[in-house]
Amino acid sequence: MKRGYRRFLVICAGMLFALAACARLQPQVALGPEPGEKTVAIQASDFKFEPNNIKAYRGDTIVFKIENITNTGHNFTIKDPRGQKIQNMDIPPKKTAEVKISFPETGEYDFYCDEPFHAFLGMKGQIQVVER
Repeated sequence: MKRGYRRFLVICAGMLFALAACARLQPQVALGPEPGEKTVAIQASDFKFEPNNIKAYRGDTIVFKIENITNTGHNFTIKDPRGQKIQNMDIPPKKTAEVKISFPETGEYDFYCDEPFHAFLGMKGQIQVVER
């Protein structure tokens, strides 16, 4: 029985690594360079955010409208270019959550779902903030 259990664990681990390897950034969605508040609609589904690759400009404020289209609870966590958490909010199943975030500096802002294994399986993305 131990041998069968080990084989099962190896197969499960292999499947998890294969799923994680498939997680990639989608084509970049670029927001316009004109100053002001912008809105980005994001769908949270099974182990992905769509879109998950966004280009914005230093000084932008973005209103994220994140729709959880699954029956599972998700989360939206975002870190600044130094790795400091700047926002963390839950998104209940079949609900939409809204958050407004300002981007005062250039760099890559990573976002992800902090539910166990969700980011590992591909539920993550980035916002590239550049100069105008």
